[in-house]
Amino acid sequence: MNAGRILLLAACLFPALSLTAQSLDAEGFLRAGPGRTLELPADHASHPETRTEWWYLTGPLTDSEGREYGFQATWFRRALTLRASERASSMGVRDVMLFHGALTDLSTGRLLHAEATTRAWQPWGGASTETLDVSVFENSLSSLPSEEGRTGSLFFDVEGTQVALQLDLAASPVLFHGEEPGLSIKGHEPGQSSWYYTLPAIPVRGTLQFPDGSSRAVNGRAWMDHEFGSSQLSGGQVGWDWFSVVLNDDTALMLYQLRLQDGSADSTSSGTWAAPKAESLHLGQEAFDVEILGSWTSPESGATYPSGWRLSVPGQQLELVVTPRLKEQELITKSTGVTYWEGLCRFEGTRKGEPVAGEGYVELVGYADSISDRFAPGSP
Repeated sequence: MNAGRILLLAACLFPALSLTAQSLDAEGFLRAGPGRTLELPADHASHPETRTEWWYLTGPLTDSEGREYGFQATWFRRALTLRASERASSMGVRDVMLFHGALTDLSTGRLLHAEATTRAWQPWGGASTETLDVSVFENSLSSLPSEEGRTGSLFFDVEGTQVALQLDLAASPVLFHGEEPGLSIKGHEPGQSSWYYTLPAIPVRGTLQFPDGSSRAVNGRAWMDHEFGSSQLSGGQVGWDWFSVVLNDDTALMLYQLRLQDGSADSTSSGTWAAPKAESLHLGQEAFDVEILGSWTSPESGATYPSGWRLSVPGQQLELVVTPRLKEQELITKSTGVTYWEGLCRFEGTRKGEPVAGEGYVELVGYADSISDRFAPGSP
């Protein structure tokens, strides 16, 4: 989890921060730290003063005939150097852009996925510093003000199937993660953190266009994470298990466990819970429990992943059993060199004794190989 930019630009963009040498990493990129208030929609835009940034969307979709799908679309920006090298060519840029996309088709039991990488040079790809506008070739995520509020559009292609969705960004509440809202701590040293917020319940509608020319109208809901920062995970952290869901009582839950080499959870593991029209509640590691109920071994990578969990949040009297809708939801990527499991899951249980359920996503990283000191996708 890394990110960056120069002191002068950081001072211009973030005047509320008292920037010192401790605010920057060794190469001069701005590290996430206390004292910054996230503001939307301005912070939907890119933050090139940080080294690493991603915009991540997942969600369940249903077509008019009742077929069910799940989608994942993630755009990454990674700064290679603090400043672009001076050269005559306009292609002398400092950032690389990456994209991961996946579509889980429950009617066929198939996972379609794709990835793409390019330098941050238009028209190939880039991320606007003014508004939400991110692209890697034809794969794009953007927003525009409208009479109804702020709306957005998402488009990506996976194995010839095109996913085109309209997003009602203004309709979703906002979750600011961390004990200090918006600052998500990932390690024990200064700067081992990120600025992190979520739009958990974005109404979506659109179409799936299939390679044979047929199309289906779909609607559903999207969970959008935006995260940016400039520091590595703590030493000894080898991966993470991340959970997100909006339940049918309109409560939202995000949890992540940062795993250590011995398999235990780091004490910086945390989460967020929110009820409708209520402030987000930070959940420290002691506030929740994750119990593994089963496992699945990938025939492609040979990695063995947990498959099925019981989540408990005693303070909210919440108990959930999480079941993958399809076990085969592993992504083996060349763009990041990371193999991970990212899948649509069913969450079912009780809150305060009443039944609750929802469709959400789980991400499992570091089971095929450790992600220590590596750039990795979709991290918490």
